[in-house]
Parts: sequence; structure tokens; C-alpha cells
Amino acid sequence: MACHTRSFSLPTRSHPFLQNAEEELNRLRACVGSSLTYEIMLDALKAVDHVYESINELLSMSSNLNGHSHMQHRRWLEQELKDSVNLLDMCSTSRDNLDTIRYHVQDLELANRRGDLEAIKSKLRDYNLIVKKANRDVKIQMFNKNESSEGESLAVVSLLLETREITISMLQSIFIYLSQQIVSQKSSKWSLVSRLSEKGTISCKVDAACLRVNVEELENGVESLFRHLIKCRVSLLNIFSL
Repeated sequence: MACHTRSFSLPTRSHPFLQNAEEELNRLRACVGSSLTYEIMLDALKAVDHVYESINELLSMSSNLNGHSHMQHRRWLEQELKDSVNLLDMCSTSRDNLDTIRYHVQDLELANRRGDLEAIKSKLRDYNLIVKKANRDVKIQMFNKNESSEGESLAVVSLLLETREITISMLQSIFIYLSQQIVSQKSSKWSLVSRLSEKGTISCKVDAACLRVNVEELENGVESLFRHLIKCRVSLLNIFSL
């Protein structure tokens, strides 16, 4: 009795979903490596979401196609599943760290309202420590890139690889940005969160509230990214089960 093995076939570079994803990637490439502002980071997180939406559509279509079984494709898929877990862990840790940072900023905001100079100094130290930890966590969880040796017909493979690389860069940029929002009291620059005069009085109290809102929106952006990564992994698992 003949046994027919069901396998997968991935869309080519000319597919509209792939073209849409690459257009978003072109926008993201211009951001990576540059000094990102808060607004640019939010837009970049949304753009990464759009790329993963397109990737998920492509993978979902692939899971319904029959084709010739390629061991090379299977090896790539196995590696991609491993890397997707690493990226999910990195995104989850970043989300948790942003949640912790938000609570520290809320405490700082309360200390600012009370005019408690010592509490402000303590909360500033706490903020700096957790942001440094978050940045370190991203670096620790970085993994080797899965280099693709696939041909033109597997353009979605290189798309996944580059999107993952950009996603990691974005997570790093978030904590680099947050680390720059509070400067050392020894610096000639004013702190964003609380400006202390020579007499110890506190001004610019609203800045802590602004920073809290920024952290909340970045946290929401990372949460949305996490959900898209989950969907992408489910699509990969569906293909792997063929």
C-alpha cells in the first residue's frame, strides 16, 4: 500500500503578503542602529506586529499546501521552533521587566508628589538598577542566528530571520532608551523625572507621570508583540505536524 507523506510548501517572494512584510521591514531597517525616540519605538513595535501578521498568514497558507518533502526544510523548521521559544522567553522577560519598571516609576511619582527628597533619591536608584537588569536580561537571552541556506523559493525563511533580529534589537533599544531617561545627579544634565534645585526643592513633578505613561505604552507594545509571536509559533507547529 502506497504511503503519501504530506509536507509543506512556502510561498515565493512574489506573494503579496511577503511583499507587504518586506515593505514594513524596509521601514524598520532605517530605525535599527539609530538613536530611537519614544515615538519611533512605538511605531516600530507596531510595524513589527504587522510583519508578524504577514508571516503568520504566509505560514498558515503553507500548512494547507502539499508539496515535495525536503529534509532541508525540516531542519530549518526544527531550528526555527527552537529559536521561537528563545524569542518568546526574551519577549516575556522584557514584558515582566517593563511591568516592574512601571511600578518603580509609580513609586517615584508618589515620592515626587510628597516632596520627599530622600525617597526620590532611593527610587531613582531603584529605577536605574531594574533598567540595568532588564538590559542585561536581553543580552543574556540573545541566541545565535539561524543562518538560512535556502533558495529564493524560501524567501519567508530569510524574512523570519531578519524580523527576529530586528525584534531583538527593538527590545534592546527599549531599555537603552529607558536608561537614558534618568541621569546621574553628578551629571551636568537635568534628570527627566525630578529636577532638584540647590535648595533641595523639587520641580518638574509632571515628568514622572509622563515617564509612567511611556513605560505603560511600551509595555502594551511588547505585550502585543508577544501575542503575535505566540500565533507565529502555533503556525510553525502546525506545519511541523504535517
